[in-house]
Amino acid sequence: MPKVNTPTTPKMGISTPIARQQAIENALSTALYFIRKANHPGDLQAATMRAVRAASMLKQACTESTTALTVGA
Repeated sequence: MPKVNTPTTPKMGISTPIARQQAIENALSTALYFIRKANHPGDLQAATMRAVRAASMLKQACTESTTALTVGA
């Protein structure tokens, strides 16, 4: 299975919205790369892992923005 280099994010979340957007875009871009490459089953697995990572970061961003709105009110 290919090794995928993706910046890790701290458990508390990414510090800035720009950094979060960059990490999400990077994960999605890497997923597309592996989909297009798709020479063997490991590529599909790597693409799936990257897409799931992006979805996880989006979910975390939504949760944090909802929490910030509730706490700030």
